[in-house]
Amino acid sequence: MAVEMHRRDFLKTGLFGGAMLATGSSLALLSGCSSNDGPAEGYLHLRKQDVELLLPLTGVVLAQALETSGASAQTALKAYDKVLDGAMPGTRATMFQLFDLMQLGAARWYITGTWASFADQDQTTLTQTLQAWFTLDRTLSRMAWKGLVQPLMFAWFAQPEAGLTTGYPGPPQRVIS
Repeated sequence: MAVEMHRRDFLKTGLFGGAMLATGSSLALLSGCSSNDGPAEGYLHLRKQDVELLLPLTGVVLAQALETSGASAQTALKAYDKVLDGAMPGTRATMFQLFDLMQLGAARWYITGTWASFADQDQTTLTQTLQAWFTLDRTLSRMAWKGLVQPLMFAWFAQPEAGLTTGYPGPPQRVIS
């Protein structure tokens, strides 16, 4: 289903999304859930609360790929952390704003359609939440989906061992000239 977006709609969405991120980040800062205690143990950038938010999500989004490769969601999350390490500081800051926003129940409800945190949902419920989130017709929800899920998938499938599980044999060993 193609969504037609005009310039004015795009500007309104950007303004609304920016205001939502700023409000969410401010609330997160005031409530203490965006406190920066530094990266979690074993990570370059992800904070403890980010790992708690993303770990259940990672396990469901990459479930089949992780099962095929015999890897854990923790391994995939570390790959995501490495991608964040290569990101521009502004991009990384925007991702952390999104993580902070997703920590707030009201914002999570608006963006994903559920109040419950990902860690409080079992795998079946979380899968249903993700399917419902993917089909939401809110531009901010779609941007958040793409901002969380696409880099996560990219980070995982960029790993050599993960790429082999897709049936792609990898880059050629020798290029014929």
